[in-house]
Amino acid sequence: MTTQGLLVKGTEGEDYLLTTEPNRGTHTHRLVVLKKVNDRWKSVEGTEELACRERLIGAFVDFFVDLCRVLNSSDYQQASEGIPIKSSTRVRMDARRAHAGK
Repeated sequence: MTTQGLLVKGTEGEDYLLTTEPNRGTHTHRLVVLKKVNDRWKSVEGTEELACRERLIGAFVDFFVDLCRVLNSSDYQQASEGIPIKSSTRVRMDARRAHAGK
């Protein structure tokens, strides 16, 4: 499986996709907001993009918090017994480094 981004349903039933793309001319990536119009994904631009991106990031944070609640619940732990989960040291280190830079 591969991740294309975060798919979010808007309040009016519209589909938004928060994804990343390479930043032109650099080795970095940037967040991009796409909206489904007539079964095709179109870039959201300008001030609408900034406001929409903030709402989508908020939706991602809400989803992540809910996911953490599920993973920390006792029911989940019982269901996952016997399945080894390998933690990623690199992810933890990157998170620490990013947090230390603030």
